[in-house]
This record gives sequence, structure tokens and C-alpha cells, in this order.
Amino acid sequence: MPTVDTKLGRVRGAQRDGYQSFRGIRYAQPPVDLLRFKPPMPIIPWVGEYNATEFGPSAIQPPPETDSPLAARAEPISEDCLFLNIYPRQTDKSGRPVLFWIHGGGYVSGSGRAYNGSHWVREHDVVVVTINYRMGPLGFLHVGHLDTELSASVNVGIQDQICALEWVQEHIASFGGDPDNITIFGESAGGTSTAMLYGCPRAEGLFHKAIIHSPHVDLIPVGEGHVKFTNRCIERLGGDPLTNGLDTLRKASVDDLLALYKPDPATQTKPNLAFRSAESVSFSPSIDGSLIPGPISETIRSRGTNNPPLMGGGCRHEGTLFAQIVGHQEYNETDAIDFFESEGVNGSEAMSAYSKFAPESTPREKLVYALTDTMFRNSMVRILDATTESGSNCWSWMCTWESDMLDGSLRATHAVELCFLWNWIAAGPSLAGSNAPEDLGKAMRAYWVNFARTGKPSAPGEPAWPTYTLTDRATLVLDKTREVVNDLDKDVREFWAAHDPIK
Repeated sequence: MPTVDTKLGRVRGAQRDGYQSFRGIRYAQPPVDLLRFKPPMPIIPWVGEYNATEFGPSAIQPPPETDSPLAARAEPISEDCLFLNIYPRQTDKSGRPVLFWIHGGGYVSGSGRAYNGSHWVREHDVVVVTINYRMGPLGFLHVGHLDTELSASVNVGIQDQICALEWVQEHIASFGGDPDNITIFGESAGGTSTAMLYGCPRAEGLFHKAIIHSPHVDLIPVGEGHVKFTNRCIERLGGDPLTNGLDTLRKASVDDLLALYKPDPATQTKPNLAFRSAESVSFSPSIDGSLIPGPISETIRSRGTNNPPLMGGGCRHEGTLFAQIVGHQEYNETDAIDFFESEGVNGSEAMSAYSKFAPESTPREKLVYALTDTMFRNSMVRILDATTESGSNCWSWMCTWESDMLDGSLRATHAVELCFLWNWIAAGPSLAGSNAPEDLGKAMRAYWVNFARTGKPSAPGEPAWPTYTLTDRATLVLDKTREVVNDLDKDVREFWAAHDPIK
């Protein structure tokens, strides 16, 4: 059994096949009782040897709405969830690049335990860190208006991630990692978190490079909508926001809190596709004026060349995985136009743009493309544009591998690249479908690791990857073979550049 000595005490891990693992290490005090809703408190030294051979519980999260094994909940769950996992090849020396992964799941589900760093470690001798953080009401319910003692209790799920980064900065050398060479990366909610940390003044100096997968950074500023949402949650728990709101939230059981994930019959009569409106406030991060001072692209521009090197991208057909949002009915042109109008753009002009981009597509397929762009791709383009405008280096990528799952209807769907990056295709059925090319995952890991190691992505035997500029907008297309394409899907990008109310 490998052991390491840290400033907090001795840690015992496990020797695996070609790598070591240290699982379930506390990076903060349990956020329970009076620490519920509070910012994370640093962990204190322990006495004796810390057993890091088993995962810690995942953050509380509702059961999946589907029986698919791809949507399994990470059991067990607990409010006491602030744990991280470390995967080195050996701990004999420090100086290895550190890859710090933030899981996705819409700030509702997910866990660090789902991401095994062994393939990264065996192939490239790096150190991989995965984390849990508070989600849902415990991580993102706005409670500052209930009591002055909670004025700092904003976006505490993001504060958890910063606390974990601080822990890694302080202790990762004991596990063979280089505290001066940390790359943060994450997908979906984890990609959004990575983008927020990239633009967060409090996180400066805690990492040195960033890789963003499929972010959604159209964040809503904290305001009256958040107060109303919190007050309604209190009422659903049987409390009164004016008399016992905080007490109600603190005394609520885990089951009570999980019930808040269910649709509120008093306010939700149909799925809300207007992701940017005040009515779409949910358990997710918000612009708070301090931790997240403003729109991320503006923060990136304001920092100039102080921004770390960045890679960013997503999948070609992200919206197919979210098709259930609009149900399975036939979707006509009027419905699609209504969606575009809800996003603040002229519906007829948008339909015309998507007809040029995908002339054979149905209104429903146009909606899937629009979901891809409004939920993820537009955010990524704004971040890349802001980074290159600031004078910092960035690289763009897109995964176009089309899964044959569900009769091919998923195509290059949201999160499909993770099946390759984390080698899930070797473990059995995955979102990537059958006949998924194993060499795609190896190429991606090589590009990602060399970026983490040197600040420039490269892979032996693979295409050279030029930096992203506003002139060429070079994008590495990741598929069965790899190629660089300039200004991919230019027509749709130009439409949103001209019409998107969010810049």
C-alpha cells in the first residue's frame, strides 16, 4: 500500500495495475449542520493515517429520470461530500503535470468517482485529480437575503472547486504533481465551472492552463428572480420566508431537499426553453458581482495577456441529448420560431440561417441545432474570441464522431467525446455507440496532456494544431481521422455574431 506524508498528515492509498490511487480525501470540513450553505471551511490536520482506499460519498442528487445505465446515479450520496481523488503513476518524485477534472451534470448530478484517471497516468505519467462539489440547493440556492451571516454564501459549489484547487496547490507535490503546472478541465457544468474559474479573480494563480468542454456561460445576475425562487423553495418545504426561512432550509432533510428537484406545480406548466430569462433561475451559478464579477467574456478581455493558455470546444450535435426538453411530438416551423424568439432573436431570420446551414433539416432538427448553439457553442465561441482578443493563446476543437445509438439519432451528441477521453469505450456500451475508434481517445489524451505539459497541444502522428485567431478560426475536428478546418459552420456563427443579444 503506497503512503505519502502531507502537511495534514499521512495518507494511505492503493497500488493498482500500473498506477496508484488515493480516493476519498477530504479537502474541506463536512458542510453539514451550521455549515450548510456556508462557504467551504479548510480541512484541519488529522491524527494517524488517513485511509484513502475508498471513494467518499457523492453530493446529494436526484435519481435519474431514465433507466439507462448511462444515467446511473453515483451512489452513495451524502451532504458530507467534499472529497477528491488523486491518480499518480508513482509518488517517488514531484514535477508531473496535474490535470484537475470538474465533472458535469447540470449542477444536479455527477461525481468525481465516475472518472478514472488510470489511462492518462499509464500512457503519459501525469497526475489526475477528480473532485466532488456541492450541487443543487446546497450548492447554488441564493440565501444571502435571509441573514447577513450568509452574505458570502453565494455560488458555494464554485467556492468548493476553488477550495479543492487550493488543497491541490498545497499538497499535490506529495503525490508526485507539480503545483506550478496545473491544468483545470471539465465538461458541460464542469466546462461552465472551468470557464468561470478561468475568469474568476479569486482563482488566479491556482491553475496555469484550462480546457473547456461544452460550457453554457449565459449566466443570470443575482436579482429579484433568485429571491423569489429561494422563497418558493422555502414555501415548498413548509416554511415562511419572512419568519423562519433560514431555519426551514437548515432543518430540511436530504429527502426534503431532493423533492425540490421535482417540478413546482405552482409555477411550471410546460418545459421552459428560455434559458436566459429571469424565469429560468434554477440551481446553477449566477453573476454575483464578486466571485463571478460579470460576464465571463468581459472578464477575460479585461485581463489582457494575463489569461492562461486555453483549449475549448464541444460536439457537433450537442442538442440531440436534450431533445426530451421539447418532447417527442412533431415540431412545426411556428414552434421553432417561437423558440428563437424566446432567445431574443428574430425567429424568421434564424430559420432562414439554419435552412442555409442544413437545407434538408426538419423544424425539429433545426431546433436541435439551435439548442446546440444557444446552450453551448455560442458560449464557447465568445470565450475563444475574448481570449484571442486579449492577446492570449487559445485553441479550438470540435468532436464530430456520430454515435449509432438510438438508430443513429444522437449523432455527435453532448458528452460523446468523454467516452474517448476517459476510455469508457473499453468498459462496455457507451454513448459513443459501437465501433468507436480507440485511437481517437489516444489522440485526444495526447493532445490534452501535451497542452498540460507545455502549453501547446500536439500529438505524435497527428495534424499540427494552429492557434485560434479571429482571421482563420482554426478548429481541430476530432473524428475517426483528425483534420484542421478554418471557420467551421461559418454561416451559423456569423448569424449569431450579428443577432445574439449576448455578446
